[in-house]
Amino acid sequence: MKSAKWVRSWSCSSQWGLATFVHRSFPIVGQVQGFVHKDFFPVGFGDHPRSRSAHGVRVWDYDANRAVSITHMHGLRDLNGKMDTPEREKQARKLLDLSRNFAEPDDLTVICGDFNVEPDSETLSILSSAGLTELVTGRGFGSTRNTQYKKPGRFADYMLIDCEDAVNSFDVIHDPEVSDHCPLVLKV
Repeated sequence: MKSAKWVRSWSCSSQWGLATFVHRSFPIVGQVQGFVHKDFFPVGFGDHPRSRSAHGVRVWDYDANRAVSITHMHGLRDLNGKMDTPEREKQARKLLDLSRNFAEPDDLTVICGDFNVEPDSETLSILSSAGLTELVTGRGFGSTRNTQYKKPGRFADYMLIDCEDAVNSFDVIHDPEVSDHCPLVLKV
């Protein structure tokens, strides 16, 4: 007979946040976090569209003898859809400013995340105009969503880099499915 295990549960409120996982072989030499849409909301999640933040890490790449600056966000989710809005334009500029103010001049710079926009969006135009190359559609991938996503619009996630020559490989992983988003894997 197996012994019973008792589990105590409790509520854990959360207003916003992102997780960044870095392998111990890449020392973190700097980081930054900031809101790119709205601000901290002290009670629950707030009204739609909800606050959004971005997080950046600078890691040292011993093999390439350089720092890599990676900034990611979970972009504004608008209940009306993924169209361009003044809020998304402002969010894109705040994301770009956060990355620019954080990265050092010689860093390899990457900006990525679930932007909640379509490929022809103003968000991607703003980032591309800043010298970043978008890899998802730029390399011919037809979707960043998998069979778990039932709505129209097959894109949400993007990966941009300021030096495409540094890309060793890039892939959008469709199998296995662990979310309705496909993981994006960049090797530099």
